[in-house]
Amino acid sequence: MRRIFGMIVSVAVISASGTTDAAARSASFSGGPAPPQQQCNSPDPDRAISGCTAQLNVSTRPETQSTVYTQRGVAYYKKGEYELAIADFDQAVKLNPKNVAAWRNRGDYHQAEGDYASAVEDYNQAIALDPKNAVTLDQRGNAYLFKRDIMHALADYDQAIALNPRFAGAYANRGEAYRGQGQYDRAIQDFDQAIRLDSRQAAAYLSRGLALKEKGDQARAIADFTQAIRIDPKNIQAYDERAAAYEHSGAHDRALADIAQAVKLDPENAASHRLP
Repeated sequence: MRRIFGMIVSVAVISASGTTDAAARSASFSGGPAPPQQQCNSPDPDRAISGCTAQLNVSTRPETQSTVYTQRGVAYYKKGEYELAIADFDQAVKLNPKNVAAWRNRGDYHQAEGDYASAVEDYNQAIALDPKNAVTLDQRGNAYLFKRDIMHALADYDQAIALNPRFAGAYANRGEAYRGQGQYDRAIQDFDQAIRLDSRQAAAYLSRGLALKEKGDQARAIADFTQAIRIDPKNIQAYDERAAAYEHSGAHDRALADIAQAVKLDPENAASHRLP
């Protein structure tokens, strides 16, 4: 099973005085240094950590501090400083148990670390506070999917899609659940819809290609793997899967070329890239 779409997300930070980051941006046009709340929202993690830390030094309201800890946790996660990230998420939910973003981001952290039971618990908290959030339902569905709890995963994906019928990721992830059950036709229908909604996702083409390959349709599988590679030329799994499909189709030379490319992209695991 594979999670198709990413998890850790950022949140809007509100200053202790109630100033939104939009207002902070406006204030910065005077030419002075950016205020801490604006820096805290920066896409650059180092700048965000600096800004959030400065804001924590002056903020007194628990709700504001919780939001800032959440944002700094996201920045730490982006930097790969995972222990600091989870410490900030823990502090965020402690300061404000109603901080939906903190629960969801902590759930995302647990899921990324492979602790799916803890992820589900945090998503449960987020969903209890915000039951119509399609993204959180989709993420909980992913955690259930990794736990091999297909029934609950499908229920969450169904609900996410009902709330947002244009949610490409939920269709793609539901397709993964159906593929795991061997329901390849239903999986392909969901991958088709995901691609119609967002044709830039290499993972959706890869997943549809896998379902087609498992059905024995090597030609269409090869076409999907090729499209996945066009979108993401460094997609190692797409090269491996296309090599296998080429080999099953009798195109041995093309299969070998794809294996060679997979090894080139992933030399440390060269032994794992081989023909079936």
